[in-house]
Amino acid sequence: MVKSINGKLIILLCISFIFTLLLSFSFLKIHSAQHKTTETLRYFSDLQENIDALRSQLWLFSQRQDQASLQQVVLSHESLSQLLITQNIYTQSVFNLQKLTDDMGSLLTQEQALSSQSSTSENSHVTQAQQLLRYRYNILIENMSEEVAYLNQTTLDSNQIAITSVMLYSSLGLILAAIIVLAMNFSIYQRFKIGFNRMKLGIHALSKGEINHKIHAKNLDEEFRLLASFFNQMTKKLETTMVSKQELEQEVNRQTSELEKQKQQLLVLSEKDHLTGLMNRRALERALDNVINDAHISGSKVALFFLDIDNFKIINDSIGHDAGDTVLQQVAQRLQECTRKADIVGRLGGDEFLVCLGTIEDFDQIGHKAQSILDSVSQPIEFNGNKLSITTSMGVSYFPFQARSRDSLIKRADQYMYKAKQFKGSCCYDGQEVLAQSNIKAHG
Repeated sequence: MVKSINGKLIILLCISFIFTLLLSFSFLKIHSAQHKTTETLRYFSDLQENIDALRSQLWLFSQRQDQASLQQVVLSHESLSQLLITQNIYTQSVFNLQKLTDDMGSLLTQEQALSSQSSTSENSHVTQAQQLLRYRYNILIENMSEEVAYLNQTTLDSNQIAITSVMLYSSLGLILAAIIVLAMNFSIYQRFKIGFNRMKLGIHALSKGEINHKIHAKNLDEEFRLLASFFNQMTKKLETTMVSKQELEQEVNRQTSELEKQKQQLLVLSEKDHLTGLMNRRALERALDNVINDAHISGSKVALFFLDIDNFKIINDSIGHDAGDTVLQQVAQRLQECTRKADIVGRLGGDEFLVCLGTIEDFDQIGHKAQSILDSVSQPIEFNGNKLSITTSMGVSYFPFQARSRDSLIKRADQYMYKAKQFKGSCCYDGQEVLAQSNIKAHG
């Protein structure tokens, strides 16, 4: 007994293949029988045509009674005899017809002999013999026609029997195959239904939290036994690793809280400069975009300071990178101390810083603010017991008068910063005038 759905389907496929072969064989047998019958009937039709031709020639001879007509009769008889002799398939069937043709040949031989006698002398006995021969001609011709008709009918009957036989055996084979296929389908359906119901009950029990539920694999097909084994293994693992609902919720909440903290930390790290703690370039760009959008909506003004430490490379090269880091950290701290919480302070990169004064009504106090920044930043910085004096150059650009976008605002302030470097000491330039200046010289 096949105990797997796959095996049953393979058997069903084989039966369907045999079923198809049986149908094909039946059609071929019927076609072959029909073809044979057609060929046989065509041959018998040719025989009948020759017999009819012989009958016509005999009638002409009986009317004319001359040698030419007799010669045509002989030719027709020879044609019929040749048709009977040349075939080798229907020898048994046309045996009687062959015998009748031979008898006709004997009569024609006698007719030729009598015809020779009648041409030399007139004899009543000859005339009577000729009349008797013609009578026998008619009898033979009728017998031939009847024999051909009989052969036609026999052929048709044989064909009918052959087709009926093929149809009968084919029908029996098809019925048997159909019964087997039906039984196989019913068996597959029943076995599938049993396996499906057990799997359905197991999954339903699991959905209700019954993790100790087991599916019994007894009397199941191989595929469902495998599924049941997987299901039972899964529930067994769930039993060993399952925690209570409350513990699970607490664990989820704890991990969610940890992830949120990590997210906030990553967000801070992604927006803060690691050395100074100020905003980095990405955070600066986003903050500037927000300030510019708010100013555009409210109609307020924005001032952007671009600050660069003069000769910062000399500090790094002559004193060391630790001194440079200390300078950057002190500058960042002083910028935060001399600006409002609402202002934006960030390190653009290297020794470049940005300070943005947003949502201001006018630019009258920008010069004072610039002087405050320069004075604060330019104070000496202590490093390893020494005091470092620095100078800074600062450019300032205005929204919306000088620039209307973040990039153009930074670019314009950067240009003015380089203009400020042309002046001695710390200086702030806004494109039109020097707003603030400090003459403290840098030294180490």
